[in-house]
Amino acid sequence: MNAGDPRRIGPYEVLGRLGAGGQGTVYLARGEAGRVAIKVIHAQGAADPRARRRFADEVAIASRVPRAYTAMIIEAAIDRDQPYIVSEYVPGPSLQELVDRHGPLSGAALERLATYTATALAAIHGAGVVHRDLKPANVIVGPDGPRVVDFGIARALEATAALTTPLGTPGYLAPEQVEGVDAEVGPPADVHAWAATMYFAATGRAPFAGNNVAAIINRVLTETPDVGMISEPLRSLVAECLAKDPARRPGTMELLGRLVGQRSRTAHATVPRPGMLPVALGPLKETTTLGSGPAADIVIPGAGVAPAHATVRRVSAGYRLHDHSGGRGTYIDGRPVLYATLRPGDRFRMGTAVLRLTEAGELERVRLGRLTATHRWLVLLLVAVVALAVIVALTG
Repeated sequence: MNAGDPRRIGPYEVLGRLGAGGQGTVYLARGEAGRVAIKVIHAQGAADPRARRRFADEVAIASRVPRAYTAMIIEAAIDRDQPYIVSEYVPGPSLQELVDRHGPLSGAALERLATYTATALAAIHGAGVVHRDLKPANVIVGPDGPRVVDFGIARALEATAALTTPLGTPGYLAPEQVEGVDAEVGPPADVHAWAATMYFAATGRAPFAGNNVAAIINRVLTETPDVGMISEPLRSLVAECLAKDPARRPGTMELLGRLVGQRSRTAHATVPRPGMLPVALGPLKETTTLGSGPAADIVIPGAGVAPAHATVRRVSAGYRLHDHSGGRGTYIDGRPVLYATLRPGDRFRMGTAVLRLTEAGELERVRLGRLTATHRWLVLLLVAVVALAVIVALTG
C-alpha cells in the first residue's frame, strides 16, 4: 500500500491495494461478512458531477447482470465525499497477470476461458448492458471460473448513441469506438474486445500494440492481427470477431453457439439425446466443469444443458456446486440452486439428466427405474376407472 492509502473505508478495514484505473482505486478490505473489494472514486473525480453520475451508473448497471458472471455488489456509498462501491471479492489473478506470469493458454484451458467469457458476455448483453472495456485486466480467473468485472464505463444499451471521448483501453477498443463522436457503440464492440482478449490469452501479446495511443489507434483502424498461432476452431472465430465492420462480426449468442459446436439454430440437431448418456461420467477433479461443449471436463449431452453450465470444486465438506445459469439450470429436490454443497450419494439435475455423486468422488447418471408389469396394469386400471367416471358424469 502507498503512504496515502486509507486504513479504513467506512466500516471496512483495508488490507491492501488490488489495483487502480482511470476512475478509481480498488482495495482489498475486511468487514463483518469477510473479505470484499472496494472501489473508491479518485479525489479529483469526486467533485465532478459527471464522474459521480458515472459512478452511480456503475452500481445500477452491475446490479442488472446475473451475479454468476461478475462480482456481486454488496453496498454502495454514492453520497460520501469520496464515493465507493463494495463488491464480492473474487480470489485469483486477472487474465493479464496469469498470462504475464505463466505464459499463454492453449488447448482445453483456452477453450474453457473462451466459453466462460462468451457466456458472461451473453449474460451482460442479455441484461441490456454494453461493457465497453472488456480486456485481460477485467477478467478475473477465480476458483469457480473466470468472472468479467469492472463496469465503470459501461452504458445501458438504450444510451449507446454517441460518445464524446473513446472511453476504454486503446489496444482492446473496436474501430467504431475510436472513429469519432458519431460512431454507435453497441454489443459488437464487446465482441471485438472479446476476440482481442482471447488473442492475448493465446499469444501473450496485445493484438494492437504501439509506443503511443495514436499509433495503437491507427493499428486498430487499419491493421489485422495475425491469428495463425491460435488453433482451430477458435482461430477462425477470433478472426471474424476482429472484423473492422461491426455488421460482419457474429452476435453474442452466435459466438457462444459456435464455441460449443452448434452450427444450427436447432439445438436438437446438434446436441445428442439424453438417452445416449452413459451411466459412469467420470471422476471429479479439484475443479470440474460440467456442460455440453468443449469447455466441459465432463460432458453432459441433452436439452437444457449449457456449454459451461456448472463447476464442482472440492472443499473440506465435500464438493461445492456452482451453477452458471444464474440458478435456473441446476436443480436439487426440484428446486433451482446457484450454490450447493454435494456429499456422496447426493443427486442433482442438469437439463434432462439426473446425476449422482458416488462414494468414490465420481459422477454418474441415475437411471430412473422402469415400471414393473404389475405397476403398469395398476396404472391402466386407474386410467380406466377415471375415464369411466368422466363418461358417467357427462351422460348423467
